[in-house]
Amino acid sequence: MQPDYDLTDDQKKAFEENRADFAELKKQMLGFAEAANSRLAASGLHRGPGTHPHHCFLCPCTEFRGLPDDNCPCGHQMTSHEGYL
Repeated sequence: MQPDYDLTDDQKKAFEENRADFAELKKQMLGFAEAANSRLAASGLHRGPGTHPHHCFLCPCTEFRGLPDDNCPCGHQMTSHEGYL
């Protein structure tokens, strides 16, 4: 458990609600990634085990390395790439 840093009850509640919201967002993003991979696989583009783990869902780029400071040559945002979460 994390220390509460002398937070008020309202502040603790705000952080707890934030954690819940971001957990839901992560769950949704994983669902979007699964759907994107399924679409690509159905189109004949195999991106499974043994392929590049950080491919882009919006183009064939595989240059993204999963770090916020790395710029992807394709120009798509970090959230458009496998391995983001």
